[in-house]
Amino acid sequence: MEQPVQERHENGFCPDVAMLKESAEPDAGGRWRHEDVEFVAEVISRGTAANDYGPKRTAYADAEVPVYVIADPYQGRCHVHTDPKEGDYARVTRVDFGTDVDLTGTVVDLVLKTDAFPRG
Repeated sequence: MEQPVQERHENGFCPDVAMLKESAEPDAGGRWRHEDVEFVAEVISRGTAANDYGPKRTAYADAEVPVYVIADPYQGRCHVHTDPKEGDYARVTRVDFGTDVDLTGTVVDLVLKTDAFPRG
């Protein structure tokens, strides 16, 4: 189940895109549990880059989000973070726009096409 969410100024940790486990259900307060998040993607802008590469990466790793992808139009590449351990990701793979991001070996199990991703 995919939950696209727009970044809001009052909630700087709201992801651009998140995917939850198929079995995910909101809690009694209507909130999703961090344990159910399998994938987060952020598309950086000049104003959000430091947050996406820094505190958000750390928070997602602390929450043990298995796959965190940063699409960076200024670099023309994606940074794929996997294997969260002790507040960071053990693996980072850089994939240039135009090359598929192969996530089939992860819980996401998809291929992300990047050939139409815009550059900043």
